[in-house]
Amino acid sequence: MKSACDEQSPACRGNEREEPNEPPPREECMIRVYGGYARLREWLDTIKPLIYEYNSAIRHTGYYLKPVHKVYYKRAQGETRIYEYYGRYWWKIISKGGKRRLVYAGRFKPSGVPEPPKIELEGLRVVVEGDDVIIECDVYDKVKRFFGDLPYEILS
Repeated sequence: MKSACDEQSPACRGNEREEPNEPPPREECMIRVYGGYARLREWLDTIKPLIYEYNSAIRHTGYYLKPVHKVYYKRAQGETRIYEYYGRYWWKIISKGGKRRLVYAGRFKPSGVPEPPKIELEGLRVVVEGDDVIIECDVYDKVKRFFGDLPYEILS
């Protein structure tokens, strides 16, 4: 492993060598799928009835299942980037003062709750940019049949 200091640095005198405190930048291969977001929305529309039916059946447990978790990330340039994670995301229904709200309970099925419908795209994570999605290359290889004939571009 390379040392993070040069011979001029005070940390390098004697046996004291300063190690990097951050991992080296990871080069990632990313793919932009043009029109991919519409394809994801179509898929989501096909599984919504199953999810609604399942959530009605488990209402008495106090849990709620969502097939997509969205994260909004504000970048330094002032733009907001949307990340979507597909899978099974559990929420606890909390009632207080006549108002109901959902509190994130995690990705693992709570005990006492029946097995949910299978989420075909479980584990997929994308960056949404308008009508396009950006996906890691290795993940795209696993789901490219889903996007079918949509054009794509390798970004890096």
